[in-house]
Amino acid sequence: MTSAAAGDKRRVIAGLLLLASGLGANYLLERQNLFKLWEHSRYTISWSDVFYPPLCVFLVTTGVLLLIGGPMRRYWLAFGMAIPLTVLYSIFFFAMQFVQTGADRLGECPGLDQAASSSHVIPMSNVRPGQAAVGCAVERRGIFLAFYNDMSVYGVTDTAAQEHVLETIAEHYHQAHTHPVRVMFYEQENWSVRDGKNGVSFGSRGPEKLIRVASVG
Repeated sequence: MTSAAAGDKRRVIAGLLLLASGLGANYLLERQNLFKLWEHSRYTISWSDVFYPPLCVFLVTTGVLLLIGGPMRRYWLAFGMAIPLTVLYSIFFFAMQFVQTGADRLGECPGLDQAASSSHVIPMSNVRPGQAAVGCAVERRGIFLAFYNDMSVYGVTDTAAQEHVLETIAEHYHQAHTHPVRVMFYEQENWSVRDGKNGVSFGSRGPEKLIRVASVG
């Protein structure tokens, strides 16, 4: 085997490894995965949502450039081109997060809220009297900006009761074919009402203890 052929072989292997590493890391860190790494977790791992997509894109882009070959036989050129492409992607990623993350942009939250409430184990909300202490919003995660419903459930500390809530959400998920759901269980709602000037009262949410994160879908 000539030195050029050996170099091409090493470049292809490096490209495949980088491509597989980027896609694999994205799959695992997106939280919706076969291994359910975040089941029973006490942490939302929110910091990783900011850092892992650009890192995964950098690995994938570098791998693809190495596989293309041609001028990319020089490793430094592939890495050098991957950096500005990753920066452009990062700008697009954060812009999409800012525009499309937060409110119920999928229209699936009312059904999910009702499904969770039908478990009859969630206490009444201090924020919305007469309704169960649940909340729902939409997030986009991963390098492909996949949609997820993000649910918060307050005051359900018993494991069996939590499983019952997850079962009702899962049943609705399968029947309505919603996007995947991340469910965060908090110990209780921390909501306080204060009297302001002119007799106007306002409420504010304080620190709340996260006790479990689970995935549906």
